[in-house]
Amino acid sequence: MIVTLAIVGLIALSMLGLLTVGLIALRVGAPDAAVTAMVLTGAIVVLGWWIGSILVSADDSLAPERFALLPVTARTLLPGLVVAGTTTIGGIGTALALLLMLVGWSVSVPALLVAMLMIPVALATCVLGARVVSGLLAGWLARRRTRDLVLTLGVVLLASSGLLLNIGLQALSTVRDVGGAFTTVAEIAAWTPVAAVFGVPAAVAQGDVLTALLRLLVAAGTLVVFWVAARRMLDARLVAPLQSSGGGRVRSGGLLDRLLPAGPVGAIAGRTLRYFRRDPRQVVNIVMLLLLPAIFLGLALMNGLQQDSAGFAPAITLIPAINALLAGSIVQMAIAYDNDAVALHILTGVSGTADRAGRLLGFALIAVPITVLLCVASCLLAGRADLLPGSLGAALGLMAVSAGAGSWVGAFLPGRAPAPEANPFGRGSSGGAQSFLAMLIMSPITLLLGGPALGFAIASIWIPPLGWASLAAAVVLGGAALWGGTVLGGHVLQRRWPEVLTEVASDA
Repeated sequence: MIVTLAIVGLIALSMLGLLTVGLIALRVGAPDAAVTAMVLTGAIVVLGWWIGSILVSADDSLAPERFALLPVTARTLLPGLVVAGTTTIGGIGTALALLLMLVGWSVSVPALLVAMLMIPVALATCVLGARVVSGLLAGWLARRRTRDLVLTLGVVLLASSGLLLNIGLQALSTVRDVGGAFTTVAEIAAWTPVAAVFGVPAAVAQGDVLTALLRLLVAAGTLVVFWVAARRMLDARLVAPLQSSGGGRVRSGGLLDRLLPAGPVGAIAGRTLRYFRRDPRQVVNIVMLLLLPAIFLGLALMNGLQQDSAGFAPAITLIPAINALLAGSIVQMAIAYDNDAVALHILTGVSGTADRAGRLLGFALIAVPITVLLCVASCLLAGRADLLPGSLGAALGLMAVSAGAGSWVGAFLPGRAPAPEANPFGRGSSGGAQSFLAMLIMSPITLLLGGPALGFAIASIWIPPLGWASLAAAVVLGGAALWGGTVLGGHVLQRRWPEVLTEVASDA
């Protein structure tokens, strides 16, 4: 947790550094646009708090339910919760950002003074608004299906943020008066609870005192409404704590389960498939298998790569091979996602080889169809169906080698994962130091054994028949890597079952 805190703090400092550079450049280069930029920046900060509260509410260490058995009331507890919200990395970072925004407000001395007075109001609006939004959706988020959906959508939006930004920039390029459009949006936002607190110094900078007073009433009224709403929600949840609902009844196995081989390998593969479908931590991984290459394809097409006169258009057929980066990590952390449930394997005498083979089989049944679909789509988009063998060879070959390496490395470096029912973005979401070390081991193995398939695939862009050589190399070397990962990883796991259980189930 200390390491995570330090890393998040460094990220926040880097963002504050970028904000500082941008504000200074704006203040010096375009002081006339500074007021509009401050209102829009403030609105983004507030919306970030409100929307972000939905994602972090599932892992709130200060949730009202934790105080339900204590002799405290909402009146005495709410001020402390608000102050606590301002002492997090997000709260401290927001306070520093609001102070840095004074550089932009310095275009007008009266606006600067008013902006200084509005900083506590802005910070309280962020924190209280986040509590109200999460409180309003608390009952909805208590249902497992809803939490899974929200977290999955959050991952999709986060992963596709670059593509969305690209689309937004292209849309702005079609607007004749970009500055006027931003000014209009800022004027509207300044009258809403989202940016009214920033609209007050903006009106002062324009010399409109009446407008500033009216916006101050909106900002103050927003704060009062949020305080009353947050207090009532807190009061209700202290006496009637929300209970998380499960995922419903467990259905019997479907057709795919009946087609899997009987025995430990088939049982583990079937359970792995159910995890991929029902566990939000695993759903995120599967979504990224489809989404990450799709985003790169979208960016390539938006930037006109398929029309590049230098002959790089066929290169998009190799984009699905990026799934190799995810495959190794997913397989390597498979046991970590089990947490203490891995004890079932030990108690029932499942061999390490059966465990490795079952997890690889379950992963392959999901990952291979997704990768094949992406390869076909990329070749069709490039207008080069003849490159499909090379695309399949590169993607499947690298993914197979990476998964095999992950199966072996995961036996002695299982990594760390968020506990069941925990927030997928919470503690352990990146796998910890073990996953970083595992990536350092898996990457050269993937490049070495997957290199021939990738090399033939690249050469097939100019000599298409070499694509079949790529596919053959993928089958041979990828199959060997899967076999090696299963056997070697199984032997290691068989000797380390107790240690692995301790590592993945420990909260330390």
